[in-house]
Formats: sequence, C-alpha cells, structure tokens
Amino acid sequence: MAVGRTLNRYSRVYVDGYDLSGHTRSIGPLACTFQEGNDDPLTADVIGTWLGQATISCGTINAMFDNTLVTGMHPILKTPPAKRSVMIPIGIRAAPAQGDPVFCGQFNQSDYMTDPGVTPSALTIKFSPSAADATTLAYADPWGILLHANSYTSDLNAANGIDLIAATSDGGYMAYQVFSASGAGHTANIIVEDGLTAGGAYTTIVSTGVIDVGTAPIAGIVAMATTASVRQFIRWQVAWGTATNITFALAFVRGKPR
Repeated sequence: MAVGRTLNRYSRVYVDGYDLSGHTRSIGPLACTFQEGNDDPLTADVIGTWLGQATISCGTINAMFDNTLVTGMHPILKTPPAKRSVMIPIGIRAAPAQGDPVFCGQFNQSDYMTDPGVTPSALTIKFSPSAADATTLAYADPWGILLHANSYTSDLNAANGIDLIAATSDGGYMAYQVFSASGAGHTANIIVEDGLTAGGAYTTIVSTGVIDVGTAPIAGIVAMATTASVRQFIRWQVAWGTATNITFALAFVRGKPR
C-alpha cells in the first residue's frame, strides 16, 4: 500500500462480480452525508447541530456503450431497477493493492440512459442511496480497506495481517466480489480473520459461509453484530471446499462507535 495523492486512472469499478473498469469513464460522487438538526434552545447563545442518519451513495457511472455478451455494460446493467453490490477500490499511484481505500455498499440502480449521438456511444447509470439489508444498514460508513485485490488465488493465506492501529468493539462488515472460480458448482468460504499480533494466531470474524463460487460472477456483503470485537490485525482467508482457485476482491469496513 502506497501513501499520498493519486490519479483517477488507478480507481476500479466492480459491480455484482463484474470488473467494469475497462468500460467506465468515471463514477461518483462517492457520498456519505448525515442529516442535520438544530440544537437551539431559547437559552443558548450559539446554535448547535445534531447529526442524524447517513445517506450513502456511489453516484453515477459514466461509461461507454458495449453490448459484448455476458461481460458488456449493456447486458449487465440494462434492466433497472435492480439492487447492485458495488465496490470501488482506489489505488494509490498504482493499481489497487492490499491496504488501499475502498468505497463499498449495496445500491439500487435507478436508471439506464444511452447517448448514441456522441463518439463513442455513451452510457449514464445512476444509483439511488444505500439499499442494503437491515443488518448492513446499521453501519453508516462506506469506506473500508482492501484485503484482497482483484486477483487469482489457490492457496491459504499465511501472511501477516493489516495493522488497524487498535482493536475495537464496534463490529464491521465485509464486501466481496467473485469474478471467476475453478468450475461450475465449486465451493469455498471467503473469510476475514483477525489477530492480536501480526504474526500470531488468527480467527474468523466474518465470512460468506460456504458458497458456490463456481457460479461467478457473484458479489455481496456480510455484516457482523454492531458490538462485535475486531482485533488490531486483519487479513483475508479462504476455506476451500470443492473449488481449487478463485479470482476475487475482498474489503472490510470497521464500524464506528454508536
């Protein structure tokens, strides 16, 4: 993971297990905005503000029209309304790598607009605010860290984890995008583990459970309880079922104090 400023070209756009980066010109704004209410009793000399619920949105995808079977923007996104699992890793001066920031969530695709009058023909796809289930809606932060970049793996992870600086007891959630796997019907369990020290023992804190990764592309979000503990170090892991390899991306978002 590099540190510092970066360029738009190092961002990636993953939707429902498809890498749409090669079609997308831009996406955003990536927004997390809280309601505001005035705290203004008669006796106060200064008006304060209470923050309420968050509105989270990944904004609009501006893309190039492409009707390639299965993997083109048109066959993937042409049928709104639809609930989409979206992950946007932002690489720092390079393609996204472990430890880089990720914006992720589930959003309703609200439209699909084409502009064949420009060259090349363009698409505009808007998303409504967060459409996750009740468990995930308990979290008001869409920004996490990338634990596994979009890449092929066929092994267990024995590497040291990412240092989160300190342990917390505010839970969190994982977001995953599975792009391909070893074969139809093949299974695996994608896992986030935590540990007390970088080289110590790791245990599962949240996982997909055993899923059919062979039906990829697939994607989703799995949330922890909002009071669950997350230790200082975290890493990705795979418990192999019948699958022998997976190409996937994995992110984790820690919860905030409530």
